Amino acid sequence: MSQDKRDSAPSVPSLTLVGIQFVVIGLIAFTGPLWPTGWSLRVVVVFGGLLGLWALQVMGLRQVRIFPEMANQGKLIVSGPFRWVRHPMYTSLLLVTLEWVLGNPFTYRIILRLGLLMTLVIKLGYEERLLLERFPEYEGYRRQIKRLIPFVW
Repeated sequence: MSQDKRDSAPSVPSLTLVGIQFVVIGLIAFTGPLWPTGWSLRVVVVFGGLLGLWALQVMGLRQVRIFPEMANQGKLIVSGPFRWVRHPMYTSLLLVTLEWVLGNPFTYRIILRLGLLMTLVIKLGYEERLLLERFPEYEGYRRQIKRLIPFVW
């Protein structure tokens, strides 16, 4: 395979952010139940999971990456859940972890969840810089579509 066809290795900031993300998610997951007892929280976790699956389906497995750097053959996707938020996978993750924390809301879990939110906001900022460099049309998309919460933020 030629060098220009191969995907580039993740950068140090990417490795750091994804490492922090996975450690925090693991700490939240292993310190409480993953399936809530209340129906309202079950709706949140199911909705978050379905949103993530929808985003994966629209992206296609060849384009999915855990690191902000995109595949060399990657395309800008603005359909499916990407019509409503620029980062539906992050929204999905934040919804599911919100349910985990609300189902067992100890102070340390709330602090971990805030740490996850901060990590993801930094990661998506870095990812957006990469998207702007790669896709000039991303600027227009960015002006129209909110980051994580439709019509809000």
